[in-house]
Amino acid sequence: MREYWNVEISKDVYFKIFERNFNYEIVETAIGTAVKMPCFDAFIYSCVTGAGYLENPIYPFTPKGLLKLFYNAFDYKFVTGIFDNTTLKNTPFILSQAKKYLFSDDKYIVPIEFVYEGELTEYLKSNYSSLAKPENYILQRIEARKTGKGMEPFLEYLAAEYFKNNGYIVENQIPLGHSVGSPDFGAYGLEKIISSLSSYGFLPGHGFHIIELAMVRLYHRLRPKKTVSRSDLIVGEAKSSTTSMSKQLAKYLDTGLFDAGFEIHPSKAKPGADYFGLVTLDSSYKIKVIPPKAKYLHEPTFSKSEYTTWLMNYMKFYLLANLTNDELNQFYYDMNGRSLSSQTDIVDFITSLDSETLLNKVKVL
Repeated sequence: MREYWNVEISKDVYFKIFERNFNYEIVETAIGTAVKMPCFDAFIYSCVTGAGYLENPIYPFTPKGLLKLFYNAFDYKFVTGIFDNTTLKNTPFILSQAKKYLFSDDKYIVPIEFVYEGELTEYLKSNYSSLAKPENYILQRIEARKTGKGMEPFLEYLAAEYFKNNGYIVENQIPLGHSVGSPDFGAYGLEKIISSLSSYGFLPGHGFHIIELAMVRLYHRLRPKKTVSRSDLIVGEAKSSTTSMSKQLAKYLDTGLFDAGFEIHPSKAKPGADYFGLVTLDSSYKIKVIPPKAKYLHEPTFSKSEYTTWLMNYMKFYLLANLTNDELNQFYYDMNGRSLSSQTDIVDFITSLDSETLLNKVKVL
């Protein structure tokens, strides 16, 4: 068995991965070959990878990092993102009002491989004027000068899509804790959440990216029924410049919060240890997943049941992000008989609110 076949995700490899693993069309555009995606899929892609919409050629826009909620697990301290203090700020709905193009028309993901930033800037400037609707093009940077070409976020996307299609709720750059770090990837087998959403007609019987919970207002997306039953929690670490990730992954597993840890690498043939899994590409560029062969033995430092409770509340905050600020304030007033005035008010409200009441609120938006 090969241990390492040394493939980097170049522009050519990028298209081979899409051709082998996804049903998106590969098309020719005025600025190069592109992956054609529906606008909602493209929004998730941009959120995960940081690929930017070409609303201007100098500073492409990406929602990556804007839809964050909390600094750490077990805590409810807002990071400026979806919320700014008590105000909803960067929700998909609010972004859609400021940038109408986000959720209209198909999008074209164009990978551009370059050595120097100036080279990329000149290429975009010289081709930008040929685009009738440049905001419908999304630039995927491939940094040829870097080992691994800076493609770790793309690997996070591949892992997310795989586990999402196998019934998990997925997320990248997950909040955990300062002493532990921020894992690149998480997959949550929270069957209760998936079943609840399915009963309300949202994302039935299928996994999804956590950001999709904040997009229900925009996109009541119904997927084909696929019966799944997941209860495990997975953590992952992605690398494209080195095959060494065991130390950090073990640190995440030492918390006791996850049932399995996966290394994510484009060309590694086997995990660094029997108690790790691996997400990789085979020689035909098909996503290949090798599960752990052994259980990771450790003395947990945190409570998995408390973490699961926190995750369930975490999901509710993303559902809440479907509301406007006026709707949020009215919802709070209707339920509490007083006005919303602090972060503590929001946190206490949502953590004590049953999911059914919140789902009923979101359903009528």
